[in-house]
Amino acid sequence: MPPLPDAARNTILEARGVSRRFERGVVALADIDLALHAGEILTLLGPSGCGKSTLLRLFAGLDAATTGDIFRDDSARLSFVFQEATLMPWTTVAANVALPLALDGVPVRDRAARVDEALARVGLSDFAKAYPRELSGGMKMRVSIARALVTRPTLLLMDEPFGALDDITRQRLDDEVLALVRAQGLSVVFVTHNVFEAAYLSDRVAVMSPRPGRIVDEVIIDVAARGSAFRQSAQYGALAMQLHAALLSASETST
Repeated sequence: MPPLPDAARNTILEARGVSRRFERGVVALADIDLALHAGEILTLLGPSGCGKSTLLRLFAGLDAATTGDIFRDDSARLSFVFQEATLMPWTTVAANVALPLALDGVPVRDRAARVDEALARVGLSDFAKAYPRELSGGMKMRVSIARALVTRPTLLLMDEPFGALDDITRQRLDDEVLALVRAQGLSVVFVTHNVFEAAYLSDRVAVMSPRPGRIVDEVIIDVAARGSAFRQSAQYGALAMQLHAALLSASETST
């Protein structure tokens, strides 16, 4: 993946003219132009099957564009949070979180402090010796986030991580993600099809059309502070309605 040009140093990731066609002819993405700026939470919002996850995989380098280019800041340290927690059920929370460090060849003596730090970030210090079967769905996702944070990333890609959780748990984890992002100065691409989550989390929302996925709208979320008061505000409701309208419009976009 080529580094960004010097003129775009405030940009962490960028897609230029990106399309993705799979072997059987399915066109998942078409003509994507999109950039993520330093310290920003950029949300990809669109209906199921519109290519959100495909674009995220391209950003991560887990797949390659058919046409166009993906650029990434060569100083960015990337971590990925998948839709499922994908924890190893046979070992402890601490060992699950330590896995990226082991894969990176970090010496065993140096891993414990990093794991403790990551678990403290997500409020699970008391569960280091627990096994995944002993955790709730929300706690498993916290472990997954801790595993992503243990490498001390500057760029975090999150693929609908809370989609299977109840609304209360989702809202609590959204708050935790915001706190982590602000505390660590992360740049984030977050995938969701939930307009309320997008309105709450994002600095900017890129709205995608049905397959082939295109960026058909961008909405700036200019909010001074999030929290329970914001969730109950007219501004939050209006932003969610605006995103809902953008999604409806996107679904009518001809391909």
